[in-house]
Amino acid sequence: MLERPTLADDLIIAQLCASYGLSVKTLEFLPVGNDARAWSYRVEAASGLFFLKLRRGRVNLASLLVPRYLAKSGNDSVAAPIPAKSGRLYARISDNADFALTLYPYITGESRWNMSLKPAQWRDWGRIMRSIHDASLPPELARDIPQDVFALKWLDKIKQVEEALERGDHQGEAAAAVAQLWRDKAGLIDQCRSRYLALGAQLESRAPHFVICHADIHSANIIVDRESVIHIVDWDETLLAPKERDLMFFIDDGRSAETTEAFFAGYGDSSVDWLALAYYKYDWVIQEFGDYGERVFLSPDQSDGNLALARREFARLFETDDVIDRAQRAYVNFLSAEDQAAAKTG
Repeated sequence: MLERPTLADDLIIAQLCASYGLSVKTLEFLPVGNDARAWSYRVEAASGLFFLKLRRGRVNLASLLVPRYLAKSGNDSVAAPIPAKSGRLYARISDNADFALTLYPYITGESRWNMSLKPAQWRDWGRIMRSIHDASLPPELARDIPQDVFALKWLDKIKQVEEALERGDHQGEAAAAVAQLWRDKAGLIDQCRSRYLALGAQLESRAPHFVICHADIHSANIIVDRESVIHIVDWDETLLAPKERDLMFFIDDGRSAETTEAFFAGYGDSSVDWLALAYYKYDWVIQEFGDYGERVFLSPDQSDGNLALARREFARLFETDDVIDRAQRAYVNFLSAEDQAAAKTG
């Protein structure tokens, strides 16, 4: 998150010592990320540099177990957590168990939304993603990894947001602006929700093939180090899903055709399921509605800065060539593919 958590640095440092045996020299807060429940730090210790993620609430074990397994299996492009002295891949803060620490090696490099990559790096990224999608988990680990459930996520949260809007029990400039935009775009929001539900039901009926998915693999979640090597970070959304859950970030996602071609040159031959791609484009839209709605209307502890960020990001969803536009184009491509398939069988 962009603003510091309420947890004191002294408590974090003490837990790093107790759980990881680190003698911390400096703890530097890093104002990065867009997760309202997570914060990042650079840790300088006597034994070296580390990256620390602090999370409030439930820890998704899959986000730790999968990268750890992939890295131990030889995928050195995957940033994996460092085990605590207990052997666990995270540690709770003793004085505030609502917060958990996860420690990683510190990778010196570049990471941002609009990062410029060379064609060779896009090919490397494609190769890395293919290796992740082709990886097989041992049965005992696969049992602990959640499988995607279609057309269910965020709908309850959106319903709660809309109930709050009907009651009018929100205050502040940011909430008023988001409420007005939500009302103005109610028809479009309903259309997105309807398509999401219909596509999800159709995709589920096909029983698609599931692979390991990072599920949030945009350019802010890779680090390019000083040797131009790509490292995959931030596995918080890890799950088993159709490969299009990841590929949606590389097909019609605001990048050039040359970039997409370079990525798939590394990824290799693979047919795209246009139904799954359209579904996941809408899944992302629904997630954004639910996430920003929750922050603005259902989370009274949000700071003014976080509310202002949520207001800006919610408004941006409706801009030309942002996620709603891209979902609509994917839906048209899906309908076209269905028509072509029907013509061939007819």
